[in-house]
Amino acid sequence: MRLTKAARSSDKCPHAEHLSTNRGNAFTGLLSRRAGGFLLFNILYGCVFSAHFAHFFRFALEQEYSPHFSLILLVSFYLIYLHRQALMAQAEYSARGGIPLVLAGVLCYLLGLELRSSLSLNDVVALMTFGVVIVWVGGFVTFFGLPATRMALFPLGFLIFILPLPEALLSSVITALQYASAEVVAFLFQLTPFPVARDGLFFTLPRLTIEVARECSSIRSSLALFIASVLANHLLLRRWWSKAVVLLLVFPLAVFKNGVRIVSLCLLTLYVDKGFMQGELHTRGGAVFFGLALTILVPIFWGLRKLESRHADPGQEPEGTD
Repeated sequence: MRLTKAARSSDKCPHAEHLSTNRGNAFTGLLSRRAGGFLLFNILYGCVFSAHFAHFFRFALEQEYSPHFSLILLVSFYLIYLHRQALMAQAEYSARGGIPLVLAGVLCYLLGLELRSSLSLNDVVALMTFGVVIVWVGGFVTFFGLPATRMALFPLGFLIFILPLPEALLSSVITALQYASAEVVAFLFQLTPFPVARDGLFFTLPRLTIEVARECSSIRSSLALFIASVLANHLLLRRWWSKAVVLLLVFPLAVFKNGVRIVSLCLLTLYVDKGFMQGELHTRGGAVFFGLALTILVPIFWGLRKLESRHADPGQEPEGTD
């Protein structure tokens, strides 16, 4: 009897293995069809919007205030790639969720084309690019579904930083950076032995008069600092209050490093070489002082992670990065 039962159970094993193999092949085939369909969508997407991509690339190179859109794309796609297995496990077709987004994106794009004559170039590019991004997100939702989209919500939302700021918002941010930087410059000059006369955004020193102009607002590195902080929040922090602390510190840090930059250039001009005011440190030295802000942020992130671990629930495992 034992031999007979063993023989029967052994007879069932090949059949079970065959079913398991068939299911695995079916799942692999489904993934390959989904990936192939999404690839075809991206090819069509690239062909339809190729002219806009070329225009946007030229605009980003010429525009002083645009962030590094290529790095934002790389970060977003890399984060999606890191979670590809979990996304595929949750993937499902969702035309009902994706197609309305595609149509809304096309509408934004066409609206930008229609309003080209009445809007500034910056606003037109922002509106059309927003439409193009929404179309791609809609394609992602269509082929991978809402559960996978929720898992990829941060990298998909991170694409918003590709867009140039609308003209009114950009002007307001630059003005705020100008005047706040002027206050920091005035404070830092009080720590030096120089007699300084101030008239609004103008500072008069011995043998030197400077203006904290729009070009001195450091808008590009300030935007980069904000974007880097949002990314670091996602990777390093878990509590909403710790993320809020970092974001609230971005503007003061941006203003502080810009004030240090302006005062440093003045001191170098007075004591070392007058060419510093027109040199590379003035025109392209934002990265140096951007590094200063990042250096200040490092211990802040370390301290916030320590606070998060202290406030973790008893028995809860420490939260790491994604």
